[in-house]
Amino acid sequence: MNKFVQKLFIVLFPFYPLWGWLSYTLVHRNVGMFVTLLCAPFAIVYLIKSEKKIPKYLIFFICFTIYHLISVYYHDLALIHSTNWFAFILSDINVSACLIFIIVENLAFEKKYFDILSQCIFLSIIVTLAVSLIQIKYIDFFISPEIMGEDGGDLIYLREQRSFSFYSWANLNSLGITFPIFISLLLGIKNSKKGRHLIVTLCGILVALLGRARYIMISVVVVISQLFFSKKVTLRKKLLLFAGIAIGAIFLINIMSSIGFNIDQVISDRILEKDTDMSSAMARVTSYEVFVLKFPEHPWWGVGPETRDDVKDLLGDSIPLIHIGYLSYLYYYGVIGSFIFLLSLYYLSREAWKVGRKTKFWGSFYGLLTFCIANLTFVYFNLSEAGIIMAVVFLRYYANIMVDNTQINTFNFRNKREN
Repeated sequence: MNKFVQKLFIVLFPFYPLWGWLSYTLVHRNVGMFVTLLCAPFAIVYLIKSEKKIPKYLIFFICFTIYHLISVYYHDLALIHSTNWFAFILSDINVSACLIFIIVENLAFEKKYFDILSQCIFLSIIVTLAVSLIQIKYIDFFISPEIMGEDGGDLIYLREQRSFSFYSWANLNSLGITFPIFISLLLGIKNSKKGRHLIVTLCGILVALLGRARYIMISVVVVISQLFFSKKVTLRKKLLLFAGIAIGAIFLINIMSSIGFNIDQVISDRILEKDTDMSSAMARVTSYEVFVLKFPEHPWWGVGPETRDDVKDLLGDSIPLIHIGYLSYLYYYGVIGSFIFLLSLYYLSREAWKVGRKTKFWGSFYGLLTFCIANLTFVYFNLSEAGIIMAVVFLRYYANIMVDNTQINTFNFRNKREN
């Protein structure tokens, strides 16, 4: 069973948007429902048979998921999203993440498997860049009809020439969450093939610029920074890498400009927000003001995971929810529910930090860090994202290496004492 599940992970998560496209094309359903249905039996079996201790982050996340479902039931929100409770649970991102994490924590990943998985993620990054480059000329190329809207594409993001690559088939926010994490994971592998770090870095920079979203650009900068903070990389190598990134980026941006990409416009409109009404910044200010006004009405338990009409009216037409992730969750789940969720995120990040210190693999930590930073500017605490799942898989692989090394060192120490 373990081998089958591992192969399933290799096929499914690095290329998750393609499965989203296939699911929508064939049955007009979200692929997440099928993933939940597929993972549920395996997760139940592992829970019953496994003797492994459940990690703290997963304990708290299971508690949060139960809290979330109770909140949905209490506030009668299930029918807003689907026709019945069964369909709602199948499509719920928290239930899906719980099941997948249970499976991951009961798998043992070998080096050969890890190498194949890394190759698949690398291929996914290359495909992401290729589709993004095509979308410079044809902005609606391989875009999900659900994202384009009923009017055939008159969506603000497409009018702004934002590229979603092939990630729109997963979620509108997936490019900004999963893609930087994929970059982070491959950059975290120290003994990767020669030149791969440079290729991955350039792909990250170009896709972030084409995506035109500030949080994607910030996330890519954060994950790339791990290369320069590493103590094992000499100053000479860091300077050479920086020079290679700068020269490569300039060269490729010039090529992109020849087919219609305007780097000056991206810098002016998206990074500096010149000649704009600062609507993006004002949306966050409005969100904060509305939160301060409405949060005291239901501070402990929240109102359930749905923005109420009175809050929507205060926010205005531009944004239908409180546009700061942490404040939005406090509004939805109150202090109690948000605290449980943040504890889960804290323990997961702490484990990634410990693994980074012991094994020098910082890919999962920096990837999770971008997730936390991104939710300062929008609301998308979706732990079932392919990038998050892969970060936990990599974390589990390196955590096992850390345990094996500790056991070897302990054995060698005992042998020296006996001799």
